[in-house]
Amino acid sequence: MNQAVDSRARTARVDQSWRAVLYCLDTKDQERTYVYAGTWEHDTAIERAKTIKVNLNAVNGAVELIAETMPAETLAARPDVGAPVVGLPKPPAALPYLESQFNYTIADLVEMLGFDEASARGLLSATSETEVLAIAEKFENAWQQTAALGLAVGDSLDKIRDDLGLNEKVEPVPGETEDDHIVRALQHPASKMQFTFVEDDEELRRIIEGGDFGAWRVFLHPEQARYATRKYNGPFRLTGGAGTGKTVVLLHRARHLARATPEASVVLTTFTKALAENLRRDLERLDPEVQLAEGLGEPGVLVRGLDQLSNAVRGKAGTSYADAAAVIFGAAIEPARSLVGAADGWREAIDDVSPDLPTSLLMPSFFEGEYLHVILPARLTTEQEYFAVRRPGRGVALDRKKRAAVWAVVDRYRKSARISSSLSFPEIAAISAVWLEQRGADAGVLAEHVLIDEAQDLTPLHWQFLRALAGEGKDDLFIAEDTHQRIYGQHVVLSRYGIKITGRSRRLTLNYRTTEENLRYALGLLSGAQYVDSESEQEGVHGYRSARRGPQPLPLAAASNAEMNQQIAEVVREWLADDVDPSTIAILARTKGEAVAARDALNAQGVHVDVITTQQTGGDKPVALTMHTAKGMEFSRVVLYDISDGVVPNEYALRNAAPEEREDALLRERSLLYVAASRARDALVVSWHGKVSELLAEGP
Repeated sequence: MNQAVDSRARTARVDQSWRAVLYCLDTKDQERTYVYAGTWEHDTAIERAKTIKVNLNAVNGAVELIAETMPAETLAARPDVGAPVVGLPKPPAALPYLESQFNYTIADLVEMLGFDEASARGLLSATSETEVLAIAEKFENAWQQTAALGLAVGDSLDKIRDDLGLNEKVEPVPGETEDDHIVRALQHPASKMQFTFVEDDEELRRIIEGGDFGAWRVFLHPEQARYATRKYNGPFRLTGGAGTGKTVVLLHRARHLARATPEASVVLTTFTKALAENLRRDLERLDPEVQLAEGLGEPGVLVRGLDQLSNAVRGKAGTSYADAAAVIFGAAIEPARSLVGAADGWREAIDDVSPDLPTSLLMPSFFEGEYLHVILPARLTTEQEYFAVRRPGRGVALDRKKRAAVWAVVDRYRKSARISSSLSFPEIAAISAVWLEQRGADAGVLAEHVLIDEAQDLTPLHWQFLRALAGEGKDDLFIAEDTHQRIYGQHVVLSRYGIKITGRSRRLTLNYRTTEENLRYALGLLSGAQYVDSESEQEGVHGYRSARRGPQPLPLAAASNAEMNQQIAEVVREWLADDVDPSTIAILARTKGEAVAARDALNAQGVHVDVITTQQTGGDKPVALTMHTAKGMEFSRVVLYDISDGVVPNEYALRNAAPEEREDALLRERSLLYVAASRARDALVVSWHGKVSELLAEGP
C-alpha cells in the first residue's frame, strides 16, 4: 500500500466493488497474522488503509485502530441541533454533561482509560447523555465505545476499567518486536471486544456463511468471559437485566466445565422444560461437539428443566423414595403416584373443609403459596409444627385459630392426594431433596456442577433440591437471575436454604440484545416499583445501557379494537415490505386468547400470522404468542398487543390473589410487561385501544 501511515496495511479484493482492509503482522517465529479491519467499497477501503494504523494503546494495553487525525464529525456529534436563528437572543450555554453530572476530567479519560486527548475533549464537550452516546457510536474501537457507554451512565472509573479488563495489561517481553507484542495483546480483554482469532479455514467459513439470526445468542463478549471460566469457592450469583448475556455466560461455563473435567457431571437447568430445550439448542449451536449427558450422574452436560430433574431423582431412587417421603408427609407413600399440577385440588379441599377464615384467604392461590413457601420447605407433618413455624415473606399474619383452619385444609388436600394416589411437582422436589440428603456423602453427588438460569422464578423447594443435588464445594452452584424478570412465584431469600453467596455476586449492565431506545422504554416500565433480590437487597436499574441505537418505540393509540388491529396490520406489512424475515416478527399478548384474537384479526386483513404455544420458531410467518411463552426468546421486531386498561395487568391474575398478595401479583404483571418489551432487538411497537394500561400510564 503506497503512502500508507502503517506499512503493514493491505487491501484484498472481495469483488469488483468491495475490498477488505487487513494489517499484516510478522512475528519472530515466522508466523504471519492478518488483522481484519473490515470491508468497504473500493475507494473507501483504499482511503482507510492509507490513513488508519494498528496501534497498541500505551495506557490500557488494547490493540486499536487509529487515524492520524480524529475526524471532526466524531467530536461534534450533537444530533438535531440546527443553525442559530438570527435576531433571537442566544440561549444560555449548556453545561458539559460528564463533568457537571459525574465530575469526570480530561485526566480521568486520558490517563485512566486511554482515550487520546482529542477524543476525551469531544466527550467532555457533550451537554447530554444523548450527545455522549452519539459520540460513542462514531468511535472506531469497541473499547472506546464501551468506555463511553459507562461514562454516560456515571459508572466509576474502577468499574469501567474492570469491565474493559484494563488491570490485565499485556506487558512487553524483552527482545520481542512490536508485531509480537501486538499479536499477544490481541488476547487482552479490551482487544477481544473487537478482534477474535480465527484458527482455521472451517471456522472462517462458518463466520462468513453463517447468516444466522440466533448466532449472537451464543457469542461471549469479553466482559462476560471471566465469569465463564473463573473458579469459585462456593455458590456464585450473576445478575443483570434482560439481554445482558447471563444465559450466554451459562452456556460457555457449561462447556468450559465439561472440557476442563470430562468425567464430571454438569447440570444446566432452568425453570421450565421449554426454556431448557432452548438452552440445549443453544449449547449445541455453540459447540456441536459438546458432550451431552442423558441422565443424572453421567459425564457431560445434562440440560433439563427443574421438574424433569427432580422427577429423574424419583426414578433413580426406586423403593427408597417412599421412605424419603415420610419426612415430608409423616408417613411413607406408595412409589407409583401419578403427577398433578401444583394448583390442582386446593379448591376442592377448601370447599370440603369450609374453614373459618376471612373471605380474602379462601383462595386456592393463598393455600398453594402457603404450601410451597412454608409447609413443604419446613417439612411440616403436624398441626403443632405449623403452629410454631415462622412464615417470613407471606404478607399476612395468622394467629393460632387461623393456622388451625389452614392446616385443616392442608390435611384434607393431602388425604385426597393419598386417595387419588397423586403427587404434585413441588412435592416431588421436596421428597427428592430429602432423598439426596439421606443418600449421604459416601454415595457421591449426582452433579459436581449445577448451573441455573432464570433463577428469580424458583421456589424454596427448588433451592432445597438444587442444594442437595450438588452438595457443597467449589464451583457447585452458578446462579443467573434478574429480579426484574420474576413473573412466577414469590420472592425467595437464598441464605434461608443453605445457599450463601456473600461476596460472590456480580452484575452485568451492558445490553447486547436491544437498542438503547428500546432498553430505556423497557426499564421505564419498572419505574415506581420496588424490587428486592435473592439476598433481600434493593435491586435498581442504574447503569444499564446498550451499545446499539435504533428508532424510538412506536405507540399506537386507537379508539377501538378494530382500529388497533388495522394499525398493527399496517406496521407488519411495512416490515415485510422491507424484507424483514417474517419469523423474526412477533405479536406478544397477555393471554393465549389475546394471541389467537391477534392472529385472527391480522389474518382477516391479509397479514398471515401463526400462533405458537412453545418456543419453536423458524417458520415463514410472523408469530403471535403469550408474553410468558416469549420469556427467553428474542425477535427483531415486536408488537406488544392490546396493552389496554383491563387487559394488562390481567384482571384474573389480580382477582385471584389474596389482598395481602395483590401488590406482589401487580409487581409480577409489571415484570411481565418488562420481559415482553425487552424481547425486541430492533423495533418495538406498543398498541392499545381506549384507555391505556395503568402500567404504561405510570411508565415511559
